[in-house]
Amino acid sequence: WGGGANFAPPCHYRIATTSASIGFPEVMLGLLPGFGGTQRLPALIGMQNAMPMLMTGGNKKGPQAKKMKLVDQTCDQGQLMQCAMVVAKQIADGTIKIPKRGKFTGMYGFVEDAIRDYSFVRDYVFSSAKKQVMKMTLGNYPAPLKIIEVLKKSVESKGLNKPKGYDIEADGFSDLCITPQSQGLQALFFAQTATKKNPYKNARPVKQVGVLGAGLMGAGIAEITITKDIPVVLKDVTAAGLAVGETNILKSMQTQVKRKRISSFEADRTISRLIGVHDGMDSWKTHIGKCDMVIEAVFENLALKHKIVEQMESVCKESCIIATNTSSLPVADIAVHAARPENIVGMHYFSPVPKMQLLEIIPHAGTSEDVIAAAVAMGLKQGKLPIVCKDVPGFFVNRCLGPYIDETICLILEMDNMLKMDKAMKNFGFPVGPLTLADEAGVEVAFHLHANLQKDLGVRVGGANKDAMKAILDAGIKGKRFNAGLLSYPSGKKPSGLAAMNPFATKPSPKPNPVVLEALKPFMKPGKVTEEEVQQRIQARFVNETVFCLQDGVIKSAADGDVASIFGIGFPPFTGGPFRYIDSIGTTKYVDILNRLADQHGPRFAPAPLLVDMAKTNKKFYP
Repeated sequence: WGGGANFAPPCHYRIATTSASIGFPEVMLGLLPGFGGTQRLPALIGMQNAMPMLMTGGNKKGPQAKKMKLVDQTCDQGQLMQCAMVVAKQIADGTIKIPKRGKFTGMYGFVEDAIRDYSFVRDYVFSSAKKQVMKMTLGNYPAPLKIIEVLKKSVESKGLNKPKGYDIEADGFSDLCITPQSQGLQALFFAQTATKKNPYKNARPVKQVGVLGAGLMGAGIAEITITKDIPVVLKDVTAAGLAVGETNILKSMQTQVKRKRISSFEADRTISRLIGVHDGMDSWKTHIGKCDMVIEAVFENLALKHKIVEQMESVCKESCIIATNTSSLPVADIAVHAARPENIVGMHYFSPVPKMQLLEIIPHAGTSEDVIAAAVAMGLKQGKLPIVCKDVPGFFVNRCLGPYIDETICLILEMDNMLKMDKAMKNFGFPVGPLTLADEAGVEVAFHLHANLQKDLGVRVGGANKDAMKAILDAGIKGKRFNAGLLSYPSGKKPSGLAAMNPFATKPSPKPNPVVLEALKPFMKPGKVTEEEVQQRIQARFVNETVFCLQDGVIKSAADGDVASIFGIGFPPFTGGPFRYIDSIGTTKYVDILNRLADQHGPRFAPAPLLVDMAKTNKKFYP
């Protein structure tokens, strides 16, 4: 990755293992490849293949890289050095001829020549790429736009992969270095890197993991564990439930094979680490009894979780860690009747598990430190970013979502078109708007979370009209997967026939659900709410709550809060996170903003005492 990938293209011959990842991640730091990558990669594999790699930071596995001629040969991990020595000898004695570079054949070559030789083709290709970037980033990320500019200038000046092109690349790199987006993304990178180190010592060894519940969460946890060479016993109540979970894991492996991310052999080897059991099998206790850690992913029901703990303590060895994947129940309440409460810890995964990087680790007061260390170590092995949180309602991410949801409901009743809210927050930098987020998570779940936080947060979640929220639920609004969300979504069916051939067709967009609009009629007080006001009010509620969490010890550091906010809810990554966002504005100015909002809309905007203290000297969260 990065520098290595920049230097590889000029080599005479390139060999990669089948599991190797090759990519140019500089764009994810708000930069462009500064060691010649924007020049050498297009010269090697063509502009059509190079542009997506450079602009997205996506990586290619060995087989994919070979197919696009990014590498010349692939081999297994243990054979790389031997293979390289053999190939070097064959090149030296002439047995292998160096492939010709930069000559492309067929239609691909025709398009490459047209990009180089004809300005109207070049303009079309680069303007199309720019439109796609703007559609995806809404202009919040300058790096991919600068990469397009560098590539176009290099081709236009006939300087691609020549001194002129390298000068253009250097100028582009310098321009990006000083952007606030690059500084925010680089800060996020370093915070991520720090999160990948386990601060706890003497972790209990975990060689085999049990997962209870083969639903989407349980199957996801099992999948990310077996892919990291850790055997898993996946248990469900019924054979049918187990089959669903196993099928989902198998489909995921097959998809990765189809996309050439892994070989069929690697997929089979991964699946072989999974043992499926259910209550109807006499052997399930034997298999679960061998586990060093058991992660339960069953329904959010306290009585059920008590039963699970009691059952596992009777089956598992005394040193076995029992982790609960709860998203809302206090871990202390789950451990209250345990014979060995020191072995119980919360591990809150986010859905979908294989894609969401954040993992909240929640110890209760009696959890032993070696158990916390083991939970963090397991999360790191699974490829997660583990953040240790205090055992309070909502933990960190959901606790901060409470005020976010609260302000969303307030604004729904004040706006003439609720869709403007989603648009405003996407323009601010969130991946989805609050209405879409509620529909994806489940409206019932979001409102239940809001209600659960009432006692703990009080006025900080006291702005929303509870009668309006009740009216929404009474109207049968549950969320997108029930086809009954706050928004109405177009069907997922792809157009067919002449409609599929129409190049000018636009993708249907979500619309406000008429059922919701009807239910909210008695509560609506629409006024003139600008996009800037929507952005300021919603982000302020979330950001202010992150400061409360730091003040109250829910998280251990501002860096933990930034990482969790970005990877848990999608707080705009280019800001570096809510705490760096405050630093960029200044604590004094940010407190003034909150006080003004409190004067206009009430005490739910009152700044956290920690923030008020820092504002006196304009102190920052980061040095």
